[in-house]
This record gives sequence, structure tokens and C-alpha cells, in this order.
Amino acid sequence: MKKVVSTRQLPYSNQPFQLETLEFGRAPTHSEILNTAKEAWALVTTLEDKINQELLKELPNLKAIAQFAVGTNNIDLDYCRAHNIIVTNTPDVLTEATAELTFALMLNCARQIHRAAPDVSTGKWIGWEPMGHLGIALKNKKLGIVGAGRIGQRIAEMARGAFDMQILYHNRKAHLDFEKKNQATLLSLHELLKESDVIVLMTPLTPETRSLINQKELLLMKKDAILINTSRGEIMNQEDLIDVLKKDHLFAVGLDVTTPEPLPQNSPLNSIERVLITPHIGSATREARAQMAQLCFDNLERIAKDLKPLTPVS
Repeated sequence: MKKVVSTRQLPYSNQPFQLETLEFGRAPTHSEILNTAKEAWALVTTLEDKINQELLKELPNLKAIAQFAVGTNNIDLDYCRAHNIIVTNTPDVLTEATAELTFALMLNCARQIHRAAPDVSTGKWIGWEPMGHLGIALKNKKLGIVGAGRIGQRIAEMARGAFDMQILYHNRKAHLDFEKKNQATLLSLHELLKESDVIVLMTPLTPETRSLINQKELLLMKKDAILINTSRGEIMNQEDLIDVLKKDHLFAVGLDVTTPEPLPQNSPLNSIERVLITPHIGSATREARAQMAQLCFDNLERIAKDLKPLTPVS
């Protein structure tokens, strides 16, 4: 029976492998992975695991890596290609969950729920006030989506259906069907940032998108714009974001991803009331996580049978 090592406990048990799970409640170290995976045929990994060349060289029997995520920036794909190690990921199955979380952050930031709710439990709220806890309406506002992939397109559908939002998007290439279905308009990045009332960052992390949003881009946004990032923390320069927020620019910011993760408690972002940070829970629904685990092991089963995996990366 082929040995598979998972770096996390997964919501899945029906698999035909000799499965060993590392249960540290955090990203395992190089030596912790190596101690268990020395003879492993496959790894099941997450974005937090550093699957670099140094580690891969010490895993001579490794034939497959099933990434429990869409992104694969933590894996040395060049080494894997050169040594015939098949890498898979989990696209599609987390689209709905991530879109829902993004939409939740939009609503929360617009209505400032995370700031208003504690006033009840702490006794700070003493009664209804005409000017109390004022937020921003989303109806008919312009939503700018940076990265109109599966998740970005689903967010657009939600925004159109719920609030009749006008959809603007920036992407490497035009999506004509998406434009027709959602009356969406393709713009340059800077045009989108200037025009949008709400900006959602949904682009994958690549060399081209790393630090895509810096101080210049942040200051192009409207003073009362809402900024949401549920893709990758490295897409935005966090220090620049902090500086811009200190200048009272932007109405609110919702982040499900940061750099690093977890964010240090002494980070200035944690003390800015207009910022809402969640602990990378974009795919954290029972349904999505179960489907992700199922897809990981479905891919490994196919690889074990010398069949093409369902969602290959390399």
C-alpha cells in the first residue's frame, strides 16, 4: 500500500492509502515533514507548507503532491517537473465558499458591523442615534474586481443579483461571456481603481501580481472606497496600506489574507478600526473543505493507477 503523508488533519477518511497525518495544529517544519515522509509516495500539503527543493531532494520515493488549495506558490514546481513529481490542486470546489466570504466582508465593511456589534456587549451603545453607526449602501454602487476568474465572476453574479451593482473588472484577457451576462466592463487597473466604490482583489499570486497594489494604486482609490482582499496577502504592499489608512484614506478594508499569516498581534493593522481581518477562512465551509479533501485523494487514486489526475498543475 502506498504511503501518503498529510501535513494537516483533513475531513476525509475513505482512501486506499497508508495515510499518516502530521497533527501539530500549525505548519510543520522541514524536519517534522522529513521524519514522517522519508519513504512517502505522496504528500497532501497546504499553502503554509514549504515544499522547496531542499525538502524534495530528501524524498526520493515521492511521486505526487496533492495541494489542499488552489495556489501552489509554496511548492517548487520546476523541481517537480524536472523529477516527474505530479502536482495537483483543488480549483472550482472552493469557488462558492470563497465568494460567499468575500461578499460577507463587503457587507460587513459597508455597514461596519464589526465595529457596531461590540458596542452592545460592552455597554457603549446607549440608544438609537440618527447619526450613529452610519455605513455605506452597496445598492447601485460600482464593484471593481481585479482578477475575473471563477471566484471573481461568482462575486459579480452575487453583487448584481443582490444589489444591482455595476461590474467593472481588470483581467489579463477579456471574458466576453462574463461581460454579456453581468453587463461588466473591462478596464485598465488604474481606471478600475479610480472608478470603483468597492474593490475586490481576486487575482492569483504570480511574479506579475506580487505587490500589484502599492501606495500609488491605493491613493487612486476613492477616499471612501471599500477594499477587500481574499486572494493572497502578497498581492498588496501592507506597509503602504497602513500608511494610506493613517492618512484617513479608504472607508474600510476587509482582509482574509495577510503577510505574514498569522499577522503579528502588534501589527498596526490590528489597531485600525476600519480594518476587518479574518483568519484565512475563504474556503472554510464544511462542504468546501470536504470537497477539497475528496479531490485531493481522487487525484492521488488516479495517479496511482497511472491515469491523468483531475486537476493537474504539473
